Amino acid sequence: MAPMSQWAGIESDAAVARRPPAPSPATGQGSGNGAAGNGATGNGSGRPRPRLKRAERLITGSIDGAAHVLQRRGRHVLVGSALLMIPMTALTLWLSVLAYDDFDRFDSLFGDRGWIGAEAGGAFFALAVQSLTAHLVGAYCAAYQVKYQLGGDPGIREPMVATLRRVPLLLITWALTHWWALLVALGVINAELADLAGVAFFLIPLLTMLSALVVLVVPVMMGERVGVRAIPRGIALARRRFGPVMGFVLANGLIGGFLVTFIALLPAAAEGTGLLTFGSVRWLVQGVAAQVAALVVVPFTALAAAEMYLQVRVHAEGLDIVLAADRAFGSPG
Repeated sequence: MAPMSQWAGIESDAAVARRPPAPSPATGQGSGNGAAGNGATGNGSGRPRPRLKRAERLITGSIDGAAHVLQRRGRHVLVGSALLMIPMTALTLWLSVLAYDDFDRFDSLFGDRGWIGAEAGGAFFALAVQSLTAHLVGAYCAAYQVKYQLGGDPGIREPMVATLRRVPLLLITWALTHWWALLVALGVINAELADLAGVAFFLIPLLTMLSALVVLVVPVMMGERVGVRAIPRGIALARRRFGPVMGFVLANGLIGGFLVTFIALLPAAAEGTGLLTFGSVRWLVQGVAAQVAALVVVPFTALAAAEMYLQVRVHAEGLDIVLAADRAFGSPG
């Protein structure tokens, strides 16, 4: 007869359910039913105890969870994100220099002549590279956040390796889910300020809705280890809690914008109050402050998106119950 699983033992003979635990290979004694038998894993299952908790408010709970991880694991999150952001920043500078050196080549694409076309081309390439950078940093932070919330103790190497292995897939998913954002950026660069004010009322809700549909794609790819199938899976998952996800995109964007503005304006505020004076190096200090703002805000918003993915799965699929059951009774997978 095949061995009975522990799931079946719940409703079977009581003797089976009360069967003593097997001896631990390390101690030769039963592992018991608590931390005394198996340390942090508990219950003798060898599985780590998940840190993931159900948040009753999806939006604030996700943002708070991201802040919690950033506070406790800031070194891992920020250093790993910087390793991805620094090469992309260098790529942005190289593309900007290339745009100014060969500005005549941008005439047909941006519709301007001379240095105006080069400026538009540099701005467009900068936005495109920044979007791709946020996509890669989002993958790293999602791998870190999921591992941490499921009870792991990740460092920098593990999520970084997982991200680098999926760079080709991340490029594909970025192109498939952000092509519309590049078109909007191209239109904004070439539009007049008066025209932008007229369409902003309709454009902002549309962009928020499109962003909400794809905001969970990268966390799905890194958390469930799938490829391009992460796109329909992420969209379907977002649609199951579309109202909170759309509100999360708005709240996450506003908080990120406020943080970027606050950090970037710190040098100007210090000079305005007379606390510090930077003199001829003010431009350098301002540039460093802008990069520090990006280094903090991009990982924070990425962590919040990964936490939103986990919370949506908790609310829509009972992920916390599944994890608790698998930890208590084991899982064949």
